Amino acid sequence: MIAERTGFAVTTISKALHDAPNISEKTKKHIRSIAEEIGYQPDRAGVSLRTGRTNKIVLLMQLEDEISDFSRRLILGIVRVLEPTPYELVFHPILPKNDELDEIKKIVNNRAADGLVLAQTAPNDPRVSFALEHNFPVVTHGRTTLDAPHPYYDFDNKKFSYCAGKRLVELGCSSIGLLAPESYLTYYQHLQSGLNDVVLESKCEAINFRTETPKNSDYLRWLRKETVFAMENGTMPQGVICSGEMAALAVIDGVQSVGGEIGRDVKIISRKTSSLLEYIHPHIEWVEEDLIVAGEHLAKLLLRNIQGHDPRELQIVGPPTFDW
Repeated sequence: MIAERTGFAVTTISKALHDAPNISEKTKKHIRSIAEEIGYQPDRAGVSLRTGRTNKIVLLMQLEDEISDFSRRLILGIVRVLEPTPYELVFHPILPKNDELDEIKKIVNNRAADGLVLAQTAPNDPRVSFALEHNFPVVTHGRTTLDAPHPYYDFDNKKFSYCAGKRLVELGCSSIGLLAPESYLTYYQHLQSGLNDVVLESKCEAINFRTETPKNSDYLRWLRKETVFAMENGTMPQGVICSGEMAALAVIDGVQSVGGEIGRDVKIISRKTSSLLEYIHPHIEWVEEDLIVAGEHLAKLLLRNIQGHDPRELQIVGPPTFDW
């Protein structure tokens, strides 16, 4: 249609739309104006057949209550970067009973996307290993300990835990508990390392407030129940570091349900990834992770990975923001 309207050959039009250097700016401008006028859009199926690319980026995410606003903010950041590019984002939620690795194998083996964005990483993460073994572009929110380098954007959980622990010591806490739903994930090891440094420096005690929930249980309900039990038995830490807002809410409710007072009986510092904590009472202190910025970094790193950049140059650890 554009060829009929302009008189140019289809190959010339294709080059102009792809900003080829051997086509004059005047010709490009004319062809683009006609393309815009008739509402031209490249046919994705045709482009895929010709180039072998899908122009799709897949974000896989486990659906869990503890995530709160996690997925939406990551998506917003990723889409902001992808919007001016040919790539579109496909959100692939993983139901609790489904195996995420099986879903990744389907995507990689069928080349159903050009890249993967993964979160909730483990040290020896089989999902990342599979993608790397098949030379499939992947970026992670969080780090692994795999030998093969891969792009990642991570929040500095060690610094978060260390600074939160120091703050709780300043507030008079001699015992500190660390709450996170899965201690097998990499970020928990970083959290624990930061708190261990505080214990060595400040002579406070790290209370082993259980971090593993029974299988097939609701983590938040379990956490509230454990908080009530600890309060009634005098084993509740004076200070608590929560890995997320939902965990903080469960602890607050558990403390208050037995007559305890936040800020007096238990002091809480939580990771903040949304505006949720700004609307609770009593107010607690937090360390903020900007997930929209994280999503923007993940998209940029993955696009550079697809272009063939060295993955060792595509690794970022973002700093926490404190609000005492």
